[in-house]
Parts: sequence; C-alpha cells; structure tokens
Amino acid sequence: MADSKSALLLTGACCAALCAWMATSWEPWERAWLAREVRSLLRRLLRACDPIIRKVQKRMASQSSNHVAHVSLGEVSEMIDVVRLGLTAGLSFDAALAMYCSFRTSRLSKLLGEAALAWRIGAATRGEALGGVARATGVRPLESFGIAVAQALALGAPLAETLQGQAREIRAAHRAAVEREIERAPVKLLVPVGTLILPALLLSIMGPLLAASGMV
Repeated sequence: MADSKSALLLTGACCAALCAWMATSWEPWERAWLAREVRSLLRRLLRACDPIIRKVQKRMASQSSNHVAHVSLGEVSEMIDVVRLGLTAGLSFDAALAMYCSFRTSRLSKLLGEAALAWRIGAATRGEALGGVARATGVRPLESFGIAVAQALALGAPLAETLQGQAREIRAAHRAAVEREIERAPVKLLVPVGTLILPALLLSIMGPLLAASGMV
C-alpha cells in the first residue's frame, strides 16, 4: 500500500513538472496539438473504462441480491462457542441451540431454528437437519458440526470438548480467509487507481495550465 501511494505521488509530481515545462517552453501550435491529444486520450479512456464500470455494477448488484443468504465462518464459530458454553453450564444441546437462536436474528440462527423444529416434530434427524443447514448456507464446517453432534448424542460422548476443537479450527480458517482478502486489497486497488485516480489527477494538473494558455 505504501508503494502504491509513493508511485501515485511520484506520478503526480512528474505530471506537474512536465506541464510546467510545456507551458513555458512549447510553442502555441505544440500546446494546441497536446490539448487535442489529451482530449482524445480522455475520450478513449472513458470508453475503455465503460465495460469495467458496467461489470463492477453487475457484480455489486449480484452481491447485494445474495447478501441475505451469506453466512460467514465467524458466525459459525460464534454459534459453536455459544452452544459449547451452554453445554458446559449444564444445558442440553437443544436448549443451548435454542438460546443462541433466541438471541440472534441472523440467517444462520433462522435456519438452525427451522432445523431444530424439524427434528423436534420428527420430520428429520439431527444429522439430516443440520446437514440441510450446511447445504443451504454453503458452509462446509457446518457439515462436520452436524456429524459431530449426531454421533456424540447417539453414543453419549462428551460434546463440549469436540465443539471446542471445532470452534478453534473454524476461527483459524476465518482468520486465514480475512488475511487473504487483506493481501488481495492492494491488487484490487490498482484498477480504480489506474482508471479513475490517475486520469483525474492528470486532468486536475493539466486543465488549469491548458485553460490559462487559451487552448481549451
């Protein structure tokens, strides 16, 4: 990020120095030719940026339409921690899960509440209902959560320790995903810097000089 800012400042300084030199040393016909070339370059740049702008708009629209169905790994790890704390406090799994669903209004809590209702009325087993939640959200760690819960309750094994390990693994995966997004941020910034900021900077520097010389 620091390299990008340094490159941007260096480019701006070079453009300013170039414009000052042109305004003082070029002939009028040369400055008029440069003004025509700059206007032509800006028009071509705007036409070239139009597909990128449309693609970004479509992507933002699709992300906003799918935002309701998105469930992050952070939400899953939080849910497992709440259920584990409930189990440690002496609650049953159903009571601990109901406590989480009653205090949260997210997509995950709604799906888990529907799954709990399904196995309480006998429409599905716990494993099947939790597997359906994993498929609906597209979060694979929920599949292992459902399998661990079903096996522990069927065999009478302690569930709190298993959930503690799962929550730790999911938090590590969530942290790694966030770090990858942070590393990709400078690369994503190259497109707006190259297509929006640099042309605007060039125009803000050259515009007053060209206007003062009577070329625009």
